Amino acid sequence: MWTGELLRDRLAFTLDAEGLLRLSYQDSQRDDWEHGVLWVRHGQDRSGTHKWKAINTPRTRLMMRDYLCMVCTGPCSDRETARVSWLLVDDPEISPDGQPVTNVPPTCTSCIPEALEACPKLGEHSRVITVAGAKPIAFAADLFKPSAIDGTPMKIAHEVNIPLDAGNVLRGALAKHLWVELLDMRAAPRPQRQPTSSL
Repeated sequence: MWTGELLRDRLAFTLDAEGLLRLSYQDSQRDDWEHGVLWVRHGQDRSGTHKWKAINTPRTRLMMRDYLCMVCTGPCSDRETARVSWLLVDDPEISPDGQPVTNVPPTCTSCIPEALEACPKLGEHSRVITVAGAKPIAFAADLFKPSAIDGTPMKIAHEVNIPLDAGNVLRGALAKHLWVELLDMRAAPRPQRQPTSSL
């Protein structure tokens, strides 16, 4: 993410179709919600200074949903097998029911060698895997409640992991990144960088 992509859009609690309070943006748009929860907005112009540890939420959501590479934004699905390549810093996290999960987008096989060279965190413990797909199961979010004085949103929790089936908790959540279950995960060899041809 880039510093120029940070937005300061104002939040508000509004009444939904059921007459219940729900966190929203003051200028709400249809694509602000996915999986029944409000998501952080970011710009897409890649301006300013790059922030290595920060993520651009809309861009990451798209990569996770459509299996796009976090390096080049190209497809990560193999044309023959339809399996999706993924590069993990270490063994995947494990969900409460024992399934492998991650909150990092996939990486295509062409970009894995570059990613391994460029990112210091991808050391000897990193793992290359393929999966049959990924199922959204949870998200990390800040939680808000209306102020007792004027109803404005007050943050009461920072970046807590919430399952998608958490019901009314979703009404006060501002999601930042998605957690997905990795389906039929298999170890894969590390792709080698392709030599560049000299003309």
